[in-house]
Amino acid sequence: MSDGVVVGLFESVEKAALGGDALRALPLPEERITSISSFPLPDGAVSRDTRPIRFPRVTLLGWFLGALAGLALALATYLLYPLITGGKTIISVPPTLIVTYEVAMLGALIGTVAAGFREMGLFRFRRKLVHDPRIQEGKILVCAAVAPGDQARRAIDALSAAGGIDVRFEEGEV
Repeated sequence: MSDGVVVGLFESVEKAALGGDALRALPLPEERITSISSFPLPDGAVSRDTRPIRFPRVTLLGWFLGALAGLALALATYLLYPLITGGKTIISVPPTLIVTYEVAMLGALIGTVAAGFREMGLFRFRRKLVHDPRIQEGKILVCAAVAPGDQARRAIDALSAAGGIDVRFEEGEV
């Protein structure tokens, strides 16, 4: 995708919004522009998150996998430890449903935690993540994933013209 990130530090939401507009005017695709702030920004003020939300799908997938695992666990228990009554093996449905339900809920919980980690970007270990400690002081970081060279220079010029106080190119990802 890209080899680096152009970051610009802004003092106010209005100036950061101008920086986001300047990057979109280059034109850069919306999914390559983001902002980092220590306080919530108005929705779409600086950047728009166009990524699809996969939380419900991953949770549902975890639930189905857990239900299959719970059913397999209950059925394997009946096969390994048969309850013989009247010369026939009994497979009792209510305990099977309880075990299946409980393991399905465990699968949904694990799926939800995994989806949360993925959405927050905590599964990325390979590259350096862009961060500036001045964000905690109330500054807003506007970032754009760009290729080094001409595209990076144009993005740096756009963020500087919009009022960025510290604009630079960094290796890494947002």
